[in-house]
Amino acid sequence: MKFIERELGQGVRLHLCETDKFKSLTCKVFIQQDLKGKDATSTALLPLLLRRGSQKFPSTLHIARELEDLYAAELGSDVLKIGERQILEFYLQMVDPNLLPEGDTLLERGLRTFWEIFTQPQGPGDRFVDSYFEQERSTLEQDLKGLVNDRRSYALARFVALMCADEPFGIYKYGDLDTLTQLTNGDVFEHYQNLLWKYPVDIFCVGRNLDRVAKLFASLIPSRDRTTQLETATKIQVDDERFFEETMDLNQAVLAMGYRTNRTYLDDDYYALLVANGILGGFAHSKLFMNVREKASLAYYVGSNIEGSKGLMTITAGISDDKQEEALQIIKEQVTAMQQGEITPDELEQTKRGLIGAMTSINDNPAGIIDRNLIGIVEGELRTIDQVVESIRRVEYDACIRVMQDIKLDTTYILRPQSTEPKEQEGAYHGDH
Repeated sequence: MKFIERELGQGVRLHLCETDKFKSLTCKVFIQQDLKGKDATSTALLPLLLRRGSQKFPSTLHIARELEDLYAAELGSDVLKIGERQILEFYLQMVDPNLLPEGDTLLERGLRTFWEIFTQPQGPGDRFVDSYFEQERSTLEQDLKGLVNDRRSYALARFVALMCADEPFGIYKYGDLDTLTQLTNGDVFEHYQNLLWKYPVDIFCVGRNLDRVAKLFASLIPSRDRTTQLETATKIQVDDERFFEETMDLNQAVLAMGYRTNRTYLDDDYYALLVANGILGGFAHSKLFMNVREKASLAYYVGSNIEGSKGLMTITAGISDDKQEEALQIIKEQVTAMQQGEITPDELEQTKRGLIGAMTSINDNPAGIIDRNLIGIVEGELRTIDQVVESIRRVEYDACIRVMQDIKLDTTYILRPQSTEPKEQEGAYHGDH
């Protein structure tokens, strides 16, 4: 499915996907900003604050009643991280107005409600409601502290923070506790206003008769004077491999390995990198799954993934603490094997089929159709599903080997149980939590 782009003003783009496949209208608004410490924490508070109430709907109860009147429409907001961009997301899904009596009236009401809730927050005009701010700051504080209870998520966040300590990518998408305690209501409100009126906005809609939707959004969005220019992701050259080790009260160790791929979304070999990653650790037939988990029984889970905007490949595994060295050895052997050309025709074709199947299945979900474009808006180049599928089909054996030969291990991190004595390694960092 293809999106048609329209300019709605300075820094505001509307992307329309006309289809009668769904009985719904789905809209998402994305506001991009550079990933920065203080701003990241301020942005993380916004979804919590905005859902508390607006000028027209001053409480969550008022919002819930309005959504019920719109035939149980769904409204949401979140914070996303793509490369070194933090993205504020607003979401609306409602029954296709073309299927309802007084459809035009309901469409206008739904879009106005959506826009009003996320652009006209309840408050005196220069800040959010003070009690809302204090409550939601406390909520975010508990969420940040509670990350430690999800051992795998905590380990991955720590791994990224350590590997990319001097890069914006190392910042957690929901910010940090130290910054949170210093933020004032006025700080966050000012940041919110800057995001609304000065940063790039992309609006995506999937549904029928979208010309009417386009006209309504055009009438809702006021003119803007300028758009803040965002930065490109930093590129780091790896010198020496680094090893970090921390301990925690947990049952199994979490291992993470970060590679610099020297490839990003805009590079010609990007899809060769995706296929190579799939062969290495993206599927149940992958080398990591078959050799580390199935044959050697060294991991409860193991896999790899690509961060295409930043150009990173991450391998993660849940392992018994006393199996660390053996697991690391076999993981590295699989990477080396691919670099030396040990890829079978069946591995290549099975991986390509898996990637194409996953891509085409996105067409069954309107939110998925929108979300797959996120890296495209960050990198400034949207691609259709058909274009991606064709790029994957064209990937050849030699290209997979070439991209694997260019990757370089940057950081190995392990979060291990406290009861085990840490194993000394040169250059290792030890921490307790």
